[in-house]
Amino acid sequence: MSAILSNRVKNHINTSVKDTLSIDDCKKDEEKILSRGLAAITLSGLTGIKYSEAAKYITDGPKDNGIDAVYHDATRNKLFLIQSKWSNKGTSTIGTGDLRKFIAGTYDLLNEEWGKFNQRIKSLSSEISDGIRHDPEIVLVVSYNSDNPISEECQEIIQEFLDENNSDSQDVVAVQKFDLKRLIRAIKSVKTGSRSDIEANLLQWGEQTDPYYSIYGKVSCADIAQWHDEHGDLLFTENIRNTLTDSEINSQIENSLVQAPKEFWYLNNGITAIADDIKRKPIGLGEQRESSYWKISNLKIVNGAQTTGAISSAYAKDPAATRLGYVQVKIISLEDTPLDLAGKITTATNTQNKVEPKDFLALEDLQDGLAESFRKIGVQYCYRRGEKVLDSTKGLDVQELAMTLAITSGSMADVVIAKRNAGSLTDPNGHYKKLFSQPINVPDAWKSVQKYRQVRDSLEKYAASLTGKSAQLAVHGNRFIEHLALKRSTTDTKAISKVHASLNAVVEKLYSESYLAVLFKNAKKCELLKTEVLKSLKS
Repeated sequence: MSAILSNRVKNHINTSVKDTLSIDDCKKDEEKILSRGLAAITLSGLTGIKYSEAAKYITDGPKDNGIDAVYHDATRNKLFLIQSKWSNKGTSTIGTGDLRKFIAGTYDLLNEEWGKFNQRIKSLSSEISDGIRHDPEIVLVVSYNSDNPISEECQEIIQEFLDENNSDSQDVVAVQKFDLKRLIRAIKSVKTGSRSDIEANLLQWGEQTDPYYSIYGKVSCADIAQWHDEHGDLLFTENIRNTLTDSEINSQIENSLVQAPKEFWYLNNGITAIADDIKRKPIGLGEQRESSYWKISNLKIVNGAQTTGAISSAYAKDPAATRLGYVQVKIISLEDTPLDLAGKITTATNTQNKVEPKDFLALEDLQDGLAESFRKIGVQYCYRRGEKVLDSTKGLDVQELAMTLAITSGSMADVVIAKRNAGSLTDPNGHYKKLFSQPINVPDAWKSVQKYRQVRDSLEKYAASLTGKSAQLAVHGNRFIEHLALKRSTTDTKAISKVHASLNAVVEKLYSESYLAVLFKNAKKCELLKTEVLKSLKS
């Protein structure tokens, strides 16, 4: 069967993909052409872009450093790096040498070592650099026309790479397989216009017919997990974002489903989706409303991507528990509706106010007391949602105070959290309790905030004058640099440049191959960097 399916992929490349590719350098090398075709199918399947657009991001060739395609999905802030390998027999996956080259090339690209790459990658350098500045999720994808598993040696290399760059609290990088099954699914999606057709069983269902047709009801979480397994990211092409794999909220949703599946329907807001059309399957259920089956054409989830992703993760960990859970689903048919309705639904369902962790600070006596203390020295302190600082020279908010406390802390763990997850600084269930556990001298805190602002502004000004890896160091290492500058009581641009230069030298000495976005989220490594940089600055 795999040989037949592999031949199907080959035919698709020759008929639908090849003409979009740049193959002047390999016209007689069929295997090379097919590998580039795999990269195009993979990129299209991951992002939904057309082959004609994907061709621009195919970088395969001499000096590609193992990277056959690279693309920054700005909407979801994901940087995809693809290595594709065509096997004429349809049995091979990826070798250890190719995988190590791919990972090494990834580090070179993330550190913007453009001199190590071919012209195809260099031509994308500006676009990639801009993406890296936004600290994206890094997704390495190995694509091959085989349904065989990756070797144990390669699995070990992948795990080592993941362990090096991820932490218990945040996944910075991910590695995905795009095997024969996913290739076939991607091809099918392309041929049908990236459609995600499903069949749904709704319990306790209802209909809305005026002015537009929609259905709603309870859906088994196991069914939701199956939708995600079959269609993946295609479910979210109309959404403003994809699933956030490192989200604390996602982890909470997943845990609530696994630990108390029967309560999940009560605790979750549900899923909203649109579809090209909705048809009830005629299976003799009559008009009863207890359950009904539906054929949903091209279902797209416009609100509930995180719920969907969390349900899928929960099902992978504990299928038995997940089967006991249900979620409320609303599906709106776009048949006979205005052209702009889909956009309106997506916008409306994603712009309603929702409770954020720091909103609960409004209930704390501590924050009320801080506001009173700041008021006594003529400073406005805002800690409730909706409150605005009227004059920054005479006011601040809780997020800025928390950031200042973290940056001026004697603990590198606080500084790293400020970089890794700034929201945790004002999350009552996060790092907030540690920062605000000690009494705060309000006049001193206000002076610290003002100094922090000077350092921050000086660093931003200096970073704007840099390019390449030096700019990355200033962007990804901003909290670290601010921390050292404040420790040395230096706030001007000249002093900042000195700290930056010293840090650059130490990083090159100790961690020259590290991805900077990951490096400054590792407390142990940052502690060592701090020691060495301070030594350097004293000498």
